[in-house]
Amino acid sequence: MTVSFIIPFHNEGKNCQPMVERVAAFAEKNDIDYEIIPVDDRSNDKTRQILKNLCAKNRRIKPVIRKEDSVEKGNTMGSALMEGTVKSIGRFIIWTMGDMADNTATYKDILDKLNGNYDMVFGSRYMPGGSRGNLDPLKATLSSTGTFLARILFGIPVHDITNAFRGFKKEVFQKVSLEETGFGISPEFAIKAHMAGFKLGEVPTTYANRVEGISNFKLYKMTRGYLLLYFKLLLKYRLHKKKLVLH
Repeated sequence: MTVSFIIPFHNEGKNCQPMVERVAAFAEKNDIDYEIIPVDDRSNDKTRQILKNLCAKNRRIKPVIRKEDSVEKGNTMGSALMEGTVKSIGRFIIWTMGDMADNTATYKDILDKLNGNYDMVFGSRYMPGGSRGNLDPLKATLSSTGTFLARILFGIPVHDITNAFRGFKKEVFQKVSLEETGFGISPEFAIKAHMAGFKLGEVPTTYANRVEGISNFKLYKMTRGYLLLYFKLLLKYRLHKKKLVLH
């Protein structure tokens, strides 16, 4: 069983090396057959060169360099995650963020559930046993509210879909058609996977706010984007369920 860790980086020169090394250390300690796909999403700092240096030291690290002249504007975390996932070879995929916010100890819990009968498993800050850690209270409220709305509107059975931190079987990604190019990919993927009949699960995790670098998080834009996404999915789900979900 190969596990592919997809890590998007945008101007994370201070975090990319310790993050990649942290993931590699987890996989090797737990005797996991793994690959790490760090995706440099058009960085203009030292991120790209650092990733290339890491690749030269470890053949399991396989950087993807997104083109600087891409026509995409603004936050493109979703595009970076999709590009990395397309190029992965693992049966199980774990999306984990490059700002070192995700608890690597949660990886094992996610993989244990994927080895069971779950198709997508979330690291949840808002289920019993989870914690938002030092995440700003306002951001935490908006994040948890986004999942609460999805639970009401779409019957999502988990508590934290606005964070991209999750593991899933590669077949889920291959079956579900994703359109969001930014942060919206997190709830979009969860909702569409649920609507396609895949089994969603969750494990508790603790979030740690970034120490180094500058966040790309834009509160107003993200909140507005989630609301528009939910409205669009709700309309399409009611009218064209099969066209919405399946390739």
